Amino acid sequence: MIRRRGAVAALGVLAIALAATVWAAFAPLPGGSHALTFVIPSGTAARLRAGEPLTVLPSAIHLTVGVRDVLVLTNDDDAVHQVGPIILGSRQTYRIPFRRPGNFQYACTLPAAGTLTLVIAPAPAAGFDRLRWRLDQLIARP
Repeated sequence: MIRRRGAVAALGVLAIALAATVWAAFAPLPGGSHALTFVIPSGTAARLRAGEPLTVLPSAIHLTVGVRDVLVLTNDDDAVHQVGPIILGSRQTYRIPFRRPGNFQYACTLPAAGTLTLVIAPAPAAGFDRLRWRLDQLIARP
């Protein structure tokens, strides 16, 4: 009798795990804001001129079409900053939407490496790609 209860409980857990996996593979992608925002703080230019090691932007930014596909840069500094082809004036915000996957590399003084790489991944297709994408998102969370 106890063995039978244990087997039923194990089957129940297995069924729940299978249902969660199927949901993760086929459920729609998350809605809401598609923006990833970075703010250049006040005093950044002065700190960079003083030789202070400062990283305002990471050297690589990863976005996903249809999920998080808008890069928003806000300059709260008094100085103008250049991020690749974008000249960002003081107190200005620039939104860059991405609709196609690709890798883009720009010269930029804000990351420590001096270059900014944008990696735009395609939207994960339903099935194994979406399941893998969701697992990657869980692992990548701090």
